[in-house]
Amino acid sequence: MAAPPLRTESLSIASGLSGYLAKPTGVPGIGVVVMMEAFGLNAFVKGVCERFARAGYMALAPDIYHGDTYAYTDREGAIARVGEVDDDVAMREVGASLDMLSAQGARDGRLAIIGFCMGGRLAFLANAVHGNRLAASVSFYGGGIAPAVPRGKRKPLVDRVPELSAPQLLIYGARDASIASDEHARIAKALSDANKRYTLAVLPDAPHAFATFDRDSYHAPAAEAAWRIAFAFFVDTFMQGAAAAYA
Repeated sequence: MAAPPLRTESLSIASGLSGYLAKPTGVPGIGVVVMMEAFGLNAFVKGVCERFARAGYMALAPDIYHGDTYAYTDREGAIARVGEVDDDVAMREVGASLDMLSAQGARDGRLAIIGFCMGGRLAFLANAVHGNRLAASVSFYGGGIAPAVPRGKRKPLVDRVPELSAPQLLIYGARDASIASDEHARIAKALSDANKRYTLAVLPDAPHAFATFDRDSYHAPAAEAAWRIAFAFFVDTFMQGAAAAYA
């Protein structure tokens, strides 16, 4: 089956907040907010939006760095910028992005969020803050959710687990040097103890950022497996089987 044609645009989401939108033409929208990793709203993040559009979803990536992007070689600059992200501001921007997807035609009960690294943590937090608006939340290697030792200004999020409303998917690499297996265990325990619906998948041989197709960390078998898991999760939570045809 041929994928539907895409429409993409950069647009204003709210005052001072822009973003990148990709959607299929003539297909009713399920809306997905895409939260970027530490390097900003770059080609990878736009590519994720377009992947969702090819699968029949609308996808909107808010530019929570407000114009700043960093080369993959500038890890120090990107990490410093992550430390400047305010959770409360980011959650307001997620809320504005959900509003925009609704304005673009996403139906009630047809909103979700996905994020990568920094964005994976923010997607998890959004499930606590905006979970009543979400059908699903997906975190690809979200760092800082349940670290043994907090890093910088980012607060661990395990204490927010009771507030989660939507089904939560967490995907990690077994060879991720920055997120060890003990963190997976703390997250799983908190979610199970709080009686939450979740899926936690760990992919062998995968390093951190294994899904970022234009980084040296890209691991194609893990990335392909992770996307199959993610789309299956969306199909299950949205009960939208046809959408998987373009994954």
